[in-house]
Amino acid sequence: MTDHDHDHDHHHGLLELRGVSRHFGSFRALDEVDLTVRAGARHAVIGPNGAGKSTLFGLISGTLPVTAGTIRVDGRDVTRLPVHRRVGLGVAATFQHSSLFLRETVLENVLLAVVRRTGPRNAAIARAHELLDRVGLPTRHELTAAELSHGERRQLEVAVALGTDPRLLLLDEPAAGMSPAETARLTELIAALPAEVTVLLIEHDLDMVFALADTVTVMHLGRHLTTGSPDEVRASAAVQTAYLGTTMEVTP
Repeated sequence: MTDHDHDHDHHHGLLELRGVSRHFGSFRALDEVDLTVRAGARHAVIGPNGAGKSTLFGLISGTLPVTAGTIRVDGRDVTRLPVHRRVGLGVAATFQHSSLFLRETVLENVLLAVVRRTGPRNAAIARAHELLDRVGLPTRHELTAAELSHGERRQLEVAVALGTDPRLLLLDEPAAGMSPAETARLTELIAALPAEVTVLLIEHDLDMVFALADTVTVMHLGRHLTTGSPDEVRASAAVQTAYLGTTMEVTP
């Protein structure tokens, strides 16, 4: 990789969306969204219901086709690539609707992700245990995924996503349905991820957003409203208006 490429990487983002739209019939779920997520960022996307956050997530991960616009990962156009090809380029996602194999053990769920990257099975098993340890499930490996609590399943999903060695980790409302204790644990887990994993987080829990994010994008009615630091976004009049009475008073 030449210095020039590094410059390119630096000026652009690891993830770049340009003019990205998604129409369902005449309804514009997303309307010409431009978004840059720089490498190493902890970038959160927030907005009221109907803002288009989940649609955005589907377009980036590849589960939904784009109506218009381009999506690039590290300068490479992935707009038309299927999910597995994006995973191969370092994009991993955890979804609101669990994608775990519930009848398999916790260890096997992580192994299925790790095995594509790691050759010998012993090495893969060691790596899977390491990941379970990292997400706070070191003693749960023999249970089936079905036996885990809701919060533990979300932790397992993060381990599975990390098993693919992602450069970009997409988290779709990871705190949904979690108790305050589970949310706190998940927040710590995300905060402790290595810097080389860029995180794009869609989350309703604003306390969690402001605890984790260095960059916040606000969406409203399918459009990009503003992107800035947590403080800038908190202070933005446009954001207050978008949330119409939903207070953005977030404890510092």
